[in-house]
Amino acid sequence: MDNVTMDFIIGLPKSEDSDSIIVVVDRFSKYATFITASTDCTAEETARLFLKHIVKYWGLPKFIISDRDLRFTGKFWTELFKLMGSELHFSTSFHPQTNGQTERVNALLELYLRHFVSANQKDWAKLLDIAQFSYNLQMSKATNPFELATRQQPLTPHTLTIGYTGRSPAAFKFAKRCTSKLT
Repeated sequence: MDNVTMDFIIGLPKSEDSDSIIVVVDRFSKYATFITASTDCTAEETARLFLKHIVKYWGLPKFIISDRDLRFTGKFWTELFKLMGSELHFSTSFHPQTNGQTERVNALLELYLRHFVSANQKDWAKLLDIAQFSYNLQMSKATNPFELATRQQPLTPHTLTIGYTGRSPAAFKFAKRCTSKLT
């Protein structure tokens, strides 16, 4: 992930102490990472989440493109990534298409959550891992973001053709729910 875009989805109902999502997309592979956050998290908290969910797995990106959110334009964020060797670039309000890739992912994620979230809309945070996995498996011509980023196809419930229902009805129901949310 040499070149990533970042954005926040805000205004969500509270779910597991979070009310927003940080969306990070690799510009080459289109691999997306969805991170639960609080709307009022500071630049330092956002940086910790970025290190925990992006840098830990992929290393530091060379370029980070984001909107002009105060967390991204403030002294802490800009100095931190300058010290770490990443270049920060910002989209402008007159050219939001600079960050259009992330905006498209945001729209797809919001659609996914609307489709699967419960009536009270309080469980969206529990769905993010499956939403991320599902998004990254979406085929585009000959490959998908997961395969481009990891150079492998993951084993999924759809790739298993075993008719085994298991000894635990609860585990079988859980696996069935996960499978239905992946399609």
